Amino acid sequence: MKKQNVRTLSLIVCTFTYLLVGAAVFDALESEFETSKREELDKEESSIRDKYNISRDDLETLRRNIIRSVPYKAGTQWKFAGAFYFALTVITTIGK
Repeated sequence: MKKQNVRTLSLIVCTFTYLLVGAAVFDALESEFETSKREELDKEESSIRDKYNISRDDLETLRRNIIRSVPYKAGTQWKFAGAFYFALTVITTIGK
């Protein structure tokens, strides 16, 4: 194998490894916060349902209408795929 091909292959492997590690770090750091925030919101939802005696069906209808009105519909942002995309964006934007 030519020396240039070995360098190119090693650069690709290093870049891909960097992306995987970066995505794993973001996933580990951010997903715990989002999970705890979700649990907090579930407790608040339960409290509101009990306080105002709202049925699950009515609450689901209300939730669907609220979700339709919010522009960010991607769900949990810092899943592994989102973190990988962010790391890729950082590499391509910042560069050398």
